[in-house]
Amino acid sequence: MIDLSGLWQLRDLSGEHRLSMNVPGDVYTALLDEGIISDPYWAQNELDLQWPGREDWVLEREFSLERYEPGERWIFFADSVDTAAEMYLNGELLWSGSNMFVPLRVEAGDLLRQGVNRIRLVLKSPEEESRRRAEILPYTVPHTAYPVQSPHRNLLRKVQCHSGWDWGPCLMTSGVYGSIGISREPEWSLCAAWGIPLKESGDRWRLKVFIEGDYQDIPGEEMFGRIPAVKARLLDQEGVVVAETDQVRKASQREEGRCASSASGLHPRRTRLEVDLVVDDPRLWWPSGYGDQPLYRLQLDTEGGYRELTTAFRTIEVVNKPDQWGVSFFFRVNGRDIWAKGANWIPLDALPARQSYKRYRQLLEDARAAHMNMIRLWGGGQYEQDCFYDLCDELGILVWQDFMFSCSLYPSEEWFLEEVRQEVSAQVRRLASHPSIALWCGNNENVGALGWFPESRENRERYVIDYDRLNTGVIAKVVRSLDESRIFWPSSPAAGEGNFSDNWHDDSCGDMHYWSVWHEGAPFSAYYKVVPRFCSEFGFQSFPSLSGIARFAPPDQWNPTAPDLEHHQRSPRGNAVVSETMTRYFRVPFDFQDFIYLSQVQQAWAIKNAVSFWRSRRPQSMGALFWQLNDLWPVVSWSSIEYDGRWKMLHHEARRFFAPSTLICQVHQDAAEVWCANDDSIPLEGKVLMRFLDWQGHTLREEMRTVQVPPDSVAEVARYDVKDMGFAPHQGFLVAQWEGSQRVERDWTFLTEPKRCELLPPVLEVRSQVAPPSGEGSGFVWELSCDAAPAFWVFPDFGDTPWRAGDAGFLLLPGETRSFRVTFPEEESFRRASGEHNLEDPTRLVRVRHLASACHGRPDSAQVKAETSQGR
Repeated sequence: MIDLSGLWQLRDLSGEHRLSMNVPGDVYTALLDEGIISDPYWAQNELDLQWPGREDWVLEREFSLERYEPGERWIFFADSVDTAAEMYLNGELLWSGSNMFVPLRVEAGDLLRQGVNRIRLVLKSPEEESRRRAEILPYTVPHTAYPVQSPHRNLLRKVQCHSGWDWGPCLMTSGVYGSIGISREPEWSLCAAWGIPLKESGDRWRLKVFIEGDYQDIPGEEMFGRIPAVKARLLDQEGVVVAETDQVRKASQREEGRCASSASGLHPRRTRLEVDLVVDDPRLWWPSGYGDQPLYRLQLDTEGGYRELTTAFRTIEVVNKPDQWGVSFFFRVNGRDIWAKGANWIPLDALPARQSYKRYRQLLEDARAAHMNMIRLWGGGQYEQDCFYDLCDELGILVWQDFMFSCSLYPSEEWFLEEVRQEVSAQVRRLASHPSIALWCGNNENVGALGWFPESRENRERYVIDYDRLNTGVIAKVVRSLDESRIFWPSSPAAGEGNFSDNWHDDSCGDMHYWSVWHEGAPFSAYYKVVPRFCSEFGFQSFPSLSGIARFAPPDQWNPTAPDLEHHQRSPRGNAVVSETMTRYFRVPFDFQDFIYLSQVQQAWAIKNAVSFWRSRRPQSMGALFWQLNDLWPVVSWSSIEYDGRWKMLHHEARRFFAPSTLICQVHQDAAEVWCANDDSIPLEGKVLMRFLDWQGHTLREEMRTVQVPPDSVAEVARYDVKDMGFAPHQGFLVAQWEGSQRVERDWTFLTEPKRCELLPPVLEVRSQVAPPSGEGSGFVWELSCDAAPAFWVFPDFGDTPWRAGDAGFLLLPGETRSFRVTFPEEESFRRASGEHNLEDPTRLVRVRHLASACHGRPDSAQVKAETSQGR
């Protein structure tokens, strides 16, 4: 095998720009690395950097073949070519394609020669190719448009959000991603394999293994009909073989479609083989928080190559049946009903070259640290790299897998359907072995899009037929032919197959996208008016930290209405919604950093209101995946983790409201409710202390109740009429604390809008010492204690210095102490925070923000005492 990754030569067709480019990589990153363009993420540079997506680009390189005999079989392969492209080998057309989601695999044939060979890859302008496709359509096929937008993105099988979104830039880059090379292969060559675990009677399981191989060009029927030799073995976590066989049967044979063929027009034929491995009493794989994640290795030795896959044993069902509230929708894993906790995932970065394994691991570990057990891989992004799914398998994170169609109508021309057919086939075969894949979903919001555009409202039947041809006739059909173990869900949101109703406002069935609070301006209490069977999208925005803003804007732009800040806000009226919401619940801050802080407080409070209420309504409601986990550039958005990896307050809060066992305090219909949620497999038994406290932390009223909560359930602990408390709602707040040996997260709530409450300034004392080194960077261990008055949503803030905190956004009552680590990923930031080399007061660059200091005119800098020690 000849690895073709490394330096290639890149140029535009005019020859104006000539430079080196790392492959795998993308054009924008190459231009940026060579200094030809400025940083597209800085300020408003994006507006001047649309031209690379409107150019054709050429990648070239040479490689040497020491020995070549005519008739030998050589395969050229690449994981992903983005997107419309032609490849030439020694001046002759070898391949052309236009779908970045279909791996390239093509016979090099007689175009190779011994000695030096030259490859030329022409990457056509994605914007121009989309425009050309729009011109040949018989009628308009519309899509949603955003503030900076490349048109007709729905006509090209490319990452849809490359064209711009309401949280992302428009950077229509091109490139080559993943592995690329050329390999010598036998006449029959292994090219795909996947395994589906199926539970039989008792503790017996059958791992159904599918193996696909293709033949050189068009061999004779005798060769095509032969069953190649295969030996399959399954190894457990200790490397012990638990099952093996060489008994193979042929499942099917077919010709590949034209767009996966070589330029010569020869259609490679494929054979699909089946192998069964029987395993008794395997260890079961569980989602995070429900058990372990034992993984098995499947080894396939064939005469056409070797392949090793990771898989696991677990059953997974989507329970979608009529009940007393409508039609249920929840996941059942190994017979246990799962309350799905998580967020939506978008690509790691708008520039594919920056999507590193380190960032994948960090984000997914951060998700699990917040007790998430499910990620929805959203349909406007990309089928993720193999390492994403490997990490989800390892970490126990279920994946709701959308196919890559979003917020648009799509054509039903045969050329488009064939591209999609091959895409879905390739991706299901690649991913089906992963135990983390929970569900295949046809698209994001395309059912709703049928009613969004004038064209589809005027001729709905035409576009419904197009939708059905694509979604049912191609995507669903291919999925069901390849994976019998998982459900195909037609869209998100959806009420079910064949149902085109509005699941933005119907909470009685299917999965729901609930956006009334953000897009319609409803109050946070509106979350209490719906009980989704499963909410797969809902969200509220916040500003990133000042260190995040400093990544894209100079200090003179540090203002919510400054041009650079508004450019990095892609949601219409987004900054206005954030600001107006503050006036509804909080006293308006006068300092920009307090404004940032308060935006994160209200985001965390909004999502906590929704999740906690829906958890308290189990089993009617069985899942909440908020929008969104991550950002792909520095931006004002709905994310819980900023572009640079720093946790917003929402992510810290999520670690509490997603905790396996937690108390829930909420005010619903003029009643203060206290609930206890238990996602554990054993009962909770203990007592709950409920205290109503005033703004000095003095007790206004308290009560202790004994509580028993069965496994996988919730129980109401207490309910109080806020109009009959003996004090006014603005005079106090509620705290519920577990008293018992089991770990249960504490919770608290205001009884009215915080702006109506006369908060008092707490006295906060910080003790810190230098922390032992860690992989995350240098830092301190902080011990924070409180006196005089409660401190709400306590949050350390180092300004424009990048940092991460092990805990933040918490309630600290008088007499309480909280310890956590503060880490600085950049050594220079750590030296600044530690007073250069003499370890002066590390709090001199920090404000410990809390609600009273941010918007009640209560000073906090003078109230912070510091004590620093060297530590070990």
